[in-house]
Amino acid sequence: MFSSLLPCGLATASDWMEPFSHLHESPQGTPIVHAFNIEPAVTGRDLFATYRYRSGDEAIEQEMELELECALTKRLGFIVEAPWSAESERGGPRVDGFGDLALVPRALVYESDRFLLTAQTEITLPTASDDLEASTAIAPGLVAWLDLGGWWTLCSAAAIEHNFDEDGTEAVFGFGLIKSFHRDHEGHHHHASASGLNLHLEVTGTVGLNGEEDGDVGAEALIGMSYGLCNGIDIRLGHEFALTSPEEFEEGWVGGLVFHF
Repeated sequence: MFSSLLPCGLATASDWMEPFSHLHESPQGTPIVHAFNIEPAVTGRDLFATYRYRSGDEAIEQEMELELECALTKRLGFIVEAPWSAESERGGPRVDGFGDLALVPRALVYESDRFLLTAQTEITLPTASDDLEASTAIAPGLVAWLDLGGWWTLCSAAAIEHNFDEDGTEAVFGFGLIKSFHRDHEGHHHHASASGLNLHLEVTGTVGLNGEEDGDVGAEALIGMSYGLCNGIDIRLGHEFALTSPEEFEEGWVGGLVFHF
């Protein structure tokens, strides 16, 4: 099936500099919705403001993050992530400050009516405050979006991340199933989401390939919803819970706003 589509979907030399335009739905009208914990395959211009609360046996962690997704052309862009974290050990002191800055150059390498594939490399820079552990890492990988029909979509991600400070490497993966529901598009603004309500089910995790965490598997899940509140703004809320290693993280909540510009 996909072998017959690949030649027409691969980027040509002229495609790379084609001007950017907002893409909130596929040519078939299926919404392209941002997942919570998986980068989108589409290259867009969005600002995410996210608050995350996590509770475990050993500590409580809160994080506020700004994430800027900036398209340079239809196929080329980058992401910048800037977090602020506060960690409180059970019965211990609270530690807070700015976390590591992440820069993610990316390119949309394949596009069809029902499938998108983007290559990216996440570069983590050691900018964390003195009270937090800074690290330097690089994670080349792929993210994809697939239209399953009936306004069901699947987003996925896979990467290999190497941490230079710990000299360790791990595989990173993610899957997100999203169901979108129709709404009245009368007077629809080009910045608004293509759908009203979206339900999310996501699973993300890591597998240690070498270093101190060689062979360790960590996975967590999210159940949530997002909604196109008005032109250019989405709101979202999700509940996260551990699938493995509950001593480090049991459950938590994540919420925030997405601004399309």
